[in-house]
Amino acid sequence: MMNITPSSMNQINYSLKELQDIFSAMNSSIIVAITDRKGKITFVNDHFCKISKYSREELVGQDHRLLNSGFHPKSFFREMWKTIGNGKMWNGEVCNRAKDGSLYWVKTTIFPFLDEKGKPYQYIAIRVDITAQKDIKKITHIAYHDELTGLPNRRKLEQRLENEFHQSRRTGEKFALFFIDVNRFKHINDGLGHIIGDMFLVEMANRLHSIDYTSNSFYRHNSDEFVMILNDVDRIDEMAKEIINAFNESFIIDNYEFYASISIGISVFPDHASSIEELLKNADIAMYAAKTKRGNQYRLYRDNMEEANDKWLLLETKLHQALKKDSLALHYQPKIDLKTDTIVGMEALLRWYDPELGHVPPDRFIPFAEECGLINDIGVWVLRKACAQARFWNQEYSLSLRVAVNISPIHISTHGFVDMVRKIITETAIDPHLLEIEITEMSMLDYTEELINTIKQLRALGITISLDDFGTGYSSLNYLKKFPVDVLKIDRAFVRDIVPEKSGIAMISAMISLAHALNLQVVAEGVEEEAELKVLREHGCEYVQGYYFSKPLSVEDFTNLIKQSSF
Repeated sequence: MMNITPSSMNQINYSLKELQDIFSAMNSSIIVAITDRKGKITFVNDHFCKISKYSREELVGQDHRLLNSGFHPKSFFREMWKTIGNGKMWNGEVCNRAKDGSLYWVKTTIFPFLDEKGKPYQYIAIRVDITAQKDIKKITHIAYHDELTGLPNRRKLEQRLENEFHQSRRTGEKFALFFIDVNRFKHINDGLGHIIGDMFLVEMANRLHSIDYTSNSFYRHNSDEFVMILNDVDRIDEMAKEIINAFNESFIIDNYEFYASISIGISVFPDHASSIEELLKNADIAMYAAKTKRGNQYRLYRDNMEEANDKWLLLETKLHQALKKDSLALHYQPKIDLKTDTIVGMEALLRWYDPELGHVPPDRFIPFAEECGLINDIGVWVLRKACAQARFWNQEYSLSLRVAVNISPIHISTHGFVDMVRKIITETAIDPHLLEIEITEMSMLDYTEELINTIKQLRALGITISLDDFGTGYSSLNYLKKFPVDVLKIDRAFVRDIVPEKSGIAMISAMISLAHALNLQVVAEGVEEEAELKVLREHGCEYVQGYYFSKPLSVEDFTNLIKQSSF
């Protein structure tokens, strides 16, 4: 047999057909593949097909990732491609997955073929099967366990469900399937990066494992989705609450402290399904029903949930269309200075009317937009529209009205948010001092250090930062001292308790005093009665907004209000 070395292979200008003939004639125990420079397979010998259990027709033209077993981290292949991409030979042991799902190990040498410029234009990989030399128990464990979390994986879940299904058929005993999903996991990945996201999933798996009495009841189903099998269906509520309680404490990962919530959907066999596929589907439907309630929630499947899930999908389609067709609208509610009784600004409030759905309230579609990944696009749309409109009003009528825009905590924590705001300010030519960004108090629980850095950058641009819905979250004096905000907005829930409750007055007074002690301005939302206004004046509240003065107005109506007002 011809002796082929890396140097001789690059010295001889073999055609692809000649190389194929050479390797076809080589020892049948040698596994050979040729790929182009991007890793697409152009040739395999017979033994490659035999060990991979793929036909030559199924392999040629495919990427080598077809054989990826998931055993090796991405860094393993990055280093391999870095080596051969620089024209160097690479040696290593690789675990591949055959067509039937079985794993096999090959000792691999990859030779790059270089063109006249010294750049690789194709690669030849020569492999030897070393599966028998490996620890079979370890391979089996790898095949049935998730590499990241160590939990049993989807394949192991399928085996378990098959066993539970047949046992239930024989004995008549029921079992429950829990579908567990992390709310806003994309928020974690986009805001803090995939490394932190992976570390979070590991910590999540550890928390689940700590309440797993049988050591094999939790499975990683997909990304941030986990599944649990419970044989004692009388303990469904108890177990669901126990899982949720595991997420009441904050996560501290790599100096980041944040909270995360989950949604759990539960279906019972055979009450809710006649097959494994239906059981999984109905647990998934119940999980989405739990998501609509926000926060740590669980729901048991009911027949009408599928109809609700169809409505969820309809809402997603409609919202996509509304954003694409620019059919959302902004209304503006004036903000009043209590010292001068004049309009000093306005809050931009998103409205959505659909011909089929009618008026869809923000408290319905905003949480949904956060879940389905549309909230960032909506946030950009709102910010651009509000800035352009405020710029027009201020220029047209020689005013200095500041426009306030609500930003989702998901959006503000994404990478590049500050650059996006800076770009919109430039495009719309608005004075940054006339832009106010409102974040909710609940945002302070998410990604504290990251959020603080973002707020500091926004303030450096001249933008005012206000803390919305103050009093409804879990804020403490320590949080307020750390957060570089300019304004506190007292939630309507506290304003309406002013009259006739003395405790309500005391609460409002305390909030205003706290804000002033921290050199913050105060805006009271939802002012509807003169008696409320009187108390707010007496306790030093600077600004108010609410139906007592005006409801949120369309652009046309707000323009008319400007024309009628004296400034």
